[in-house]
Amino acid sequence: MDLFLKFRKDYFNYFLSIILPALISGISIPVFKHLLGATGYGNFSIWFNAVLILTSILSGWITQSIILFYPSSANQRSFSKEALILSGRTQLVFFIPTLLVAWNIGHNFILALLCSLVLLVTSIQFSILPIIQSSFLSKKIILSELIRVVIYITFAILFLKFSPLTYLYSLFISVIAGYSFSLFYLIKQARIFFKKKELPGTKDIGQKHLFNKFFNYGAPLSLWFVFSYLLSYVDKVFMLKHFGGEAQGNYQAIFDLLSKSIILVISPIVTSLFPILTSTYVKGDNSEIRRLLKKIILYEIGGFLIVTILYWSFGASLLFRLLKTPNTSTFRLMGFIVIAGTFTWQIAVLVQKRFELKLRSLYLLMMVTIAFASQIIFYIAFKNYNNQLLYPLGFLLSAVIYLFLISVSELIVILKSLKLRSIKG
Repeated sequence: MDLFLKFRKDYFNYFLSIILPALISGISIPVFKHLLGATGYGNFSIWFNAVLILTSILSGWITQSIILFYPSSANQRSFSKEALILSGRTQLVFFIPTLLVAWNIGHNFILALLCSLVLLVTSIQFSILPIIQSSFLSKKIILSELIRVVIYITFAILFLKFSPLTYLYSLFISVIAGYSFSLFYLIKQARIFFKKKELPGTKDIGQKHLFNKFFNYGAPLSLWFVFSYLLSYVDKVFMLKHFGGEAQGNYQAIFDLLSKSIILVISPIVTSLFPILTSTYVKGDNSEIRRLLKKIILYEIGGFLIVTILYWSFGASLLFRLLKTPNTSTFRLMGFIVIAGTFTWQIAVLVQKRFELKLRSLYLLMMVTIAFASQIIFYIAFKNYNNQLLYPLGFLLSAVIYLFLISVSELIVILKSLKLRSIKG
């Protein structure tokens, strides 16, 4: 089957199944903002995004390593089992330190405990997702996400409306419930899949060097995930510091509804693409990989143009009506900058796949570090400008710089080939 046709089939499986979770998540943002207020919504987002950053540290290196090494493993069932054991042990080692750090920062033991439990369950769930993904069980992944979102939002609304618990306790308990149900479902599906696939007489293959293999490749990627989260996190922190909770909450809601909606539509691309790329790379079909990536990038550029037209036509007015945010020129420009930054970042994520296939994760870490440093320098340099647009502009700037840095080598190759053609001509 042609690579693009194979990709398109998996993509539409994900896309058709992800519409309902995306709609539910989109509706929940204005609901939670209404129930919590802008300040409360922004405060929860700061805490939860911090947990997601820690999750990327503890599980990102395992997640990416599973996707890359799964197709070439001699015994995929044994490989998956050992990878999950490694993930579980990693989370347990860091559980108490995380609890103590969160307790010291928030001065609230129960909140620190809930954050640690969220970190534990999300990290393990993130580790089993790539096993299902690499087994091309796309519908199972999206069904698990549907379970997670429905459980989370249902529990959250019930707790917020009828429970005496504080809103942070209520929301974190709901997050734990959603991820736990999703995790149990994925574990069950993995067992069913490997039970059907396992051949008689197949023995477990010891994964003695699994940690070293994962760590050498995945550790830089874990740090890469940290910086990638920080790119879309630090702007909220600076906004909170300079403009207060109300402004930060409004910006957070705009960012969440626009950026997360776009990512939910685009995310099936990476989810379905990387297993195809890894299996194709093992076969040595590099030219096919290049053609597939270029075609998908062109589709994303087209998507950006369509979303931009829809946003300026009627989307901005609808957005601010939903969020009950003032429909000012500043907020309208803020929304467009978020759209541009999100698409730029998603295109960069596609471009970097060729570096991941070549195990050049350290190079990617260096480039994203430069992009993040540029964002911080931008905020510091213009800190005296009393303009809320600085913070989404910093996010856009970092995405553009990162895309440029990882595209330089490809641009050099293209320029050299054009020069050779002109000489021959």
